Amino acid sequence: MAGRIESALDEAQGRLDRVIEAFDHLECGVVLYGPDDRLVFCNQRFREIYGEVAALMVPGVPYADIARAYYRRGFEAKRGMTEDEYVRWRCDKHLHPDEGDYEYQQGEHTWLWVSDRKTADGGVIGFRIDITARKNAEQALGKSEGRFRSLLEMSSDWYWEQDAQCRFTRMSRGHNAALITKDEVIGRTRWELPWVGVTEEQWAAHRAVLDAHEPFRHFEYRRLVDDGSERWVSVTGEPIFDEAGAFAGYRGVGTDVTERKLHEQTIKELAEYDFLTGLPNRNLLASRFAFAQRSATRTGAAMALVFIDLDRFKTVNDSLGHTTGDKLLKLIAARLTHLVRGTDTVCRHGGDEFLILLPDVGDPAHAARIATQVGAELSRPYEVDGYELLVTPSIGISLYPADGVELPLLIRSADAAMYHSKAMGRNRFSFFDDSMNARISERLMLENGLKRALARGEFHLEYQPVFALGAHRMVGAEALIRWRHPEHGIVPPARFIPIAEETGLILDIGEWVIREACGQMWSWRRAGLVHLPLRVNLSGLQFRQKNLLDILTRALEHNNLTPADLELEVTESVLLTEVEMASGLIEALSERGFRLAIDDFGTGYSSLAYLHRLPIDKVKIDKSFVRDLATDPNEAALARGIIGLARSLKIGVVAEGVETQAQLDFVRDHGCDEAQGYFLGRPMSAAHFAELVRTAT
Repeated sequence: MAGRIESALDEAQGRLDRVIEAFDHLECGVVLYGPDDRLVFCNQRFREIYGEVAALMVPGVPYADIARAYYRRGFEAKRGMTEDEYVRWRCDKHLHPDEGDYEYQQGEHTWLWVSDRKTADGGVIGFRIDITARKNAEQALGKSEGRFRSLLEMSSDWYWEQDAQCRFTRMSRGHNAALITKDEVIGRTRWELPWVGVTEEQWAAHRAVLDAHEPFRHFEYRRLVDDGSERWVSVTGEPIFDEAGAFAGYRGVGTDVTERKLHEQTIKELAEYDFLTGLPNRNLLASRFAFAQRSATRTGAAMALVFIDLDRFKTVNDSLGHTTGDKLLKLIAARLTHLVRGTDTVCRHGGDEFLILLPDVGDPAHAARIATQVGAELSRPYEVDGYELLVTPSIGISLYPADGVELPLLIRSADAAMYHSKAMGRNRFSFFDDSMNARISERLMLENGLKRALARGEFHLEYQPVFALGAHRMVGAEALIRWRHPEHGIVPPARFIPIAEETGLILDIGEWVIREACGQMWSWRRAGLVHLPLRVNLSGLQFRQKNLLDILTRALEHNNLTPADLELEVTESVLLTEVEMASGLIEALSERGFRLAIDDFGTGYSSLAYLHRLPIDKVKIDKSFVRDLATDPNEAALARGIIGLARSLKIGVVAEGVETQAQLDFVRDHGCDEAQGYFLGRPMSAAHFAELVRTAT
């Protein structure tokens, strides 16, 4: 019998242990006190919640002892009770729980949900759940809602809600009271309000979106306000669905976009007129051409397009500044406007270029008369900022429909004719013809080919020797780029270099030349060739590159070279147009050890004033002066003057384009330091140049 009792007790104890273990895994804290108010049981979570007094929570400890220890840790001192008062109050509340659940804050950061119940034997069972996370979330939500309400009230936009019948049920105070009021909105649908500027088709499309319960974006309409002005409103909305998925209405925001609409109107006007001269721009020209084209199609009348480019206008900008240049452009625009008929359109094409659209011209002679008048009028002097300025126009004319039926083609044809006028001596007009079209096609072919030539390895360098005239020994070579086109063979530099400069491709090409020349010098040095420096030409665009110095330095360092191995040549025209920028760059190059020569010296006519200011090592007499030395006394006098000036400034002089013995004798006898040209050595491949150096040494 005793054995069965012990077995039953063991079994009961095992079940109790499993129950206690299960209680220890609950997220809820559980505590049980007996009728004598002593602790019978508490689970692990309960001890964690009251961790400060957890050591006292063992069976048999009176509740009063636990309450006293809790008070002494300062958690309840804020109630203003003494320790004894607190213990009596706490025990009374514990012995007589109100059977109601409640929440309270334990300490500064913890919130608990509490539920105490009387047991059948007069004890107390209690449950505790840590609800701090929920409380923090509720507080954060409350603050967020408060901020949201404040933002709504402060915003110039307004929030609105509609019911399932699309009647307004709520409108925040952010709306413009002069535009709309709550009283006239609440309870009404949007299409019941007095809006304007929305067609029946637009309303129908909007209603279809609402009927399909789809979101909508930036639905715009106008409203007439009491002062007689118009206001624009943009509305965006999202559908609302209840928990069952049924459509419950819309909510969204409204914005007064009147200012934006006014800005758009202003921008549209600016988009059609040139900001400087007030003339129509290309956008408006295109619109007027389309109108004139439709009229010409009906009547069979012809049109003409006149392309005007101002000769040497860049000189005005460079010498007197852009402010003076802008004033000059305004005067030119005014003269052009007074020359043409009311039906004609004068357009500023960009920079110093103008277009005149002449609809309904009887014959080409009419266009020629207009071009003649333009040439005469624009060539008269202008008084600007105390200066008397003279500019002349180069003019090209294309005819509709003979030279094209689309405006871009007519502009391109007139542009080609204008360039023909420049080539013929400027200050004249030319009509477009097919030969100009052929030149345009050739230019496009070269431009497209240039974009691919570098990647396809179509460029190579040739080297023209340079000789010291005193000792008649080779002192270096000029690296000259050559282009071997896969279809058209060798393309002369004079044909592709200007295009490369106009398109900006010269930057990549020029960098390739620098790397290739430096690499070739290193190859010759490794082959044991006598060291000779190379001379490399820099274009105007390269000279304006901010990282030019870095490009040069990297190329030299990669090939174990120094700045003394590379002589840089820049044309005189670059120095004239960029003198302030050039001064700083030339000084920086000189400080690094680079030597710099002015190429085509004497062609700019104005460089003598700057020559003494710049750390220039050499000047190269342009070959146009060298060519006629023996036959033209004036050219000979200019050459002697350049040589004498350079020598007085202790600057070296190089004669280029030497092609005869007489020319060589002249430049040598008059003190030139160096010379190059076909008579001394033609441009040649790297291998032939290396052989020439070996033979010479």
